Amino acid sequence: MRRSLVTLFLLPFAMGLACCPTSATVSRVIPRVGSAPAHPLKLRLKRNSPSSTLTHIVVVIQENRSLDNLMNGFCVNGGSVCANTVTVDPVSGTQLVPASLAAPFGLNHSHGAFALEYDYGKMDGFSKEPALCTKGGHKCGSVFSYVPAPETAIYRQMASVDGVLSDETFETAQAPSVPAHFYAIAGQSGGYDSDHWAIESGNAGSCKSQAAVSVQILMTTPFPGQTGNSVPTCKDFQTIFDLVANAGHSWRFYATGDPFWTPTQDIQHLYGSPNWVKPPSQFLTDAANGNLADVSFVTPSSPSTSDHPANVKNPAAGPNWVASIVNAVGETPYWNNTAVVIWWDDWGGWYDHVVPPTSPVNPDPFEYGFRVPLIVASAYANVGTVDHTPRTFVSALRLIEETFNLPSLGTTDQYEPDGLDSMFNFSQTPITYTPLGGSNARPFLHLRHTNHVPAR
Repeated sequence: MRRSLVTLFLLPFAMGLACCPTSATVSRVIPRVGSAPAHPLKLRLKRNSPSSTLTHIVVVIQENRSLDNLMNGFCVNGGSVCANTVTVDPVSGTQLVPASLAAPFGLNHSHGAFALEYDYGKMDGFSKEPALCTKGGHKCGSVFSYVPAPETAIYRQMASVDGVLSDETFETAQAPSVPAHFYAIAGQSGGYDSDHWAIESGNAGSCKSQAAVSVQILMTTPFPGQTGNSVPTCKDFQTIFDLVANAGHSWRFYATGDPFWTPTQDIQHLYGSPNWVKPPSQFLTDAANGNLADVSFVTPSSPSTSDHPANVKNPAAGPNWVASIVNAVGETPYWNNTAVVIWWDDWGGWYDHVVPPTSPVNPDPFEYGFRVPLIVASAYANVGTVDHTPRTFVSALRLIEETFNLPSLGTTDQYEPDGLDSMFNFSQTPITYTPLGGSNARPFLHLRHTNHVPAR
């Protein structure tokens, strides 16, 4: 049985508290499919320090890695504190094998692939998922793979010296990149099914060409769900950027324009917004010039820097790109008032051994997915720990809402336990930033693999 996030998050508050609808409407909202009455905002946990500690939030989104795949064997404090990873699947007994970030194969990571692998909580479908060979002459790899630790040394330094890793962050949707990026900015996808995103076939700018491109809406049927009639792809619903702007704060979305990574171009009232900045490298200039927005989202500079299987030619490209973004904050005065949140948008089809929680919206065949890595880099990061709080990557939206005293979007953000609070220690002396990459990339010798599933 999958665990329920709403049970895990809100059980201590359940007695004697009534639920009532919470409105999160704007003039052009598409209601969340299968939405249930929202929990009152008063149930939200308070941060352990005043929100004025942070004045800038930067969200960096990478691609297609599960936690067991990317951060396998990660430990801190000389190996005494470790992430929950395995090298042997406890269900099938299959041994995980190393596969480079630049391995020449990809994996199916559609909603259907999730349903196959998850198999109603039995977690026995990974062996049924074939690898998709994308480079001729190469042997297909294994779903049961992990990235060798030396290739992720920058991420490991980021999560141990300048920040902290969460090993209980689940993808908010059981879906590939495009719906995941809508969840990233809105806590929902507008109710559209991942398996029928025409823009994932290369048709960019759906609000510009909505008459020619359509998708199928996801029905509110029990898991795994089924699709219904086609509707135009140009959608309109409230996003975190609307809340930020309404409160008088600034925001920018740095993206190349790739349809996978530019959801602002598929939401009608954000289409063509001057807050969409390209190329993403402009973030480095803005940080150096003291011109960061209060809220920044940064997506990959190219497919080769995205960590996306089969798109990566140089395994150092993705980690070095993320390091450039974090260094741009860490090596400037922004470091003492900024949190950088890095996470991977979906699991990419890779093996992960932890059973995902159930959605608090019943029935909802689209939430939640497998674990993905999430790292917070900040002068106030709770370094020397691994955070085990069950959450989804929508916790980044909660962090923004709490930092700028915003209301809830009223979508999946309301079910998050907090705004990543346990990953911070606002009472500590700010951490001195250690630059990432190059000669500063430290070896990680304290690796420990666990071949069992800890009691939960």
